[in-house]
Amino acid sequence: MHDIGKIGVQEDILNKKGKLTPDEFDIIKSHTVIGYEILKTITEIPDLATGARWHHERYDGKGYPDGLAGEDIPEEARIVCVADCYDAMTSRRSYSFPKPQEEVRAELVRCSGTQFDPDIAAVMINMIDEDNDYMLREIIEEANLSNQ
Repeated sequence: MHDIGKIGVQEDILNKKGKLTPDEFDIIKSHTVIGYEILKTITEIPDLATGARWHHERYDGKGYPDGLAGEDIPEEARIVCVADCYDAMTSRRSYSFPKPQEEVRAELVRCSGTQFDPDIAAVMINMIDEDNDYMLREIIEEANLSNQ
């Protein structure tokens, strides 16, 4: 639900395999506010819109849409940020394949305190450490990979 605002972004930009231009990246960044506007009407889950709007804020203040930092970023959004990045690294995308678990873990450690809230990143790292069979990822059948 946090990325529902992507319905307002052109498909060719969403699925672009190469580097986005600055204008294209500005369009992508708008999905957080679009999603917030859509989700704020769902009163049954009031913090859903909060997570959507600020899930691309960074703990060091270098994120978007508002440049919030640290504890000024709502906790829901800090959690969604870590979960979203984990999902991006462990799922197949138009521009990438799932990364090995060790690489995902190393990225969470490396970005703890800058991109990610260190406490929330630590919880995710602990979950990875407990996931010996690497089940917290998208499973891609080998047959599907050979057809690509």
